[in-house]
Amino acid sequence: MILGIDISNHDVAVILAQPNGQAELALRSALPRESGSPAIWLAAMETARETLRRAQIEPTNIARVGLAFDAPLNEQGVVLKGARTIGWEGFDLLYALRQHLCVTEAIAESRVICEALGEWQFGALRSTSTINAEPSPTNANTANWLFIHIGTTLAGVACVNGQLLRGTNRAAGEIGAICIERDGALCASGRRGCLEGYCSGDSFVSRAAGYGITLKSVREIWDLSNTNFAARSLCDDYVQRLAQGVGSALAILNPQRLVLGGEIAQELGDKLLMPFRSRLKEFCLPVHCTDLQILPSQLGNDAAAMGAVALAMQRS
Repeated sequence: MILGIDISNHDVAVILAQPNGQAELALRSALPRESGSPAIWLAAMETARETLRRAQIEPTNIARVGLAFDAPLNEQGVVLKGARTIGWEGFDLLYALRQHLCVTEAIAESRVICEALGEWQFGALRSTSTINAEPSPTNANTANWLFIHIGTTLAGVACVNGQLLRGTNRAAGEIGAICIERDGALCASGRRGCLEGYCSGDSFVSRAAGYGITLKSVREIWDLSNTNFAARSLCDDYVQRLAQGVGSALAILNPQRLVLGGEIAQELGDKLLMPFRSRLKEFCLPVHCTDLQILPSQLGNDAAAMGAVALAMQRS
């Protein structure tokens, strides 16, 4: 048996699966808020142990554990310093997994990479020739693809000839660093005029204040665009910027499939996907759009947890 664990900002999801990825039991529980990293980790491990107890499985029967964690990690599974890793820097995830769950093999990756792996193995990026086949570590799609996480932050993962392309520090690809306007908006990473400065969730809400729209979520602003000219202008600008940045990535990577995931993409659905498809043609050569499939995430909130299972299925 294998175990997939997804630790997000607000909850933990655990999936117990067969070696071929077929889920046997899944459990999700909320994480304590404002309690610090030790309390969050202990709560996540208790959920994992509860999953094993409900399935009446001993930890010694778990061959491998895959962990999706919302932070940059090094090759040894140690959390690196970052804007969103306060209290976690230097935490050895793999050692802690072995100690708390009494397992011998564990592997960890950033949450966005696990989302992409989940879609690759089980969701929208899975090869059409294997849709009805039994999931296995060898029947995933080998075509070139690009997965973009549109959420509080903006990140992307690309696969070229079966190999994942990483950003710095083994993190998800920094598609948000693509420059779309010289001397433009400043993003949280200190870059000016980059895609993240316009299209991450935090940047979108911050820019809305300049349009006189405050105390609104991304979804509320998008809903407001039906009757509010300022909100409509902001949303149209968002789609244009996103298409411009993604168009640059497509010109370099030339993938066969493009999947939009992340909480904002899932929440907005066709409200974002349909205008994005239309505007993307303005920033791509015909050769890059003719055969490109643009798809929404199929796994939704379970993408990272299923990606952790896919991670555990792989031996390298």
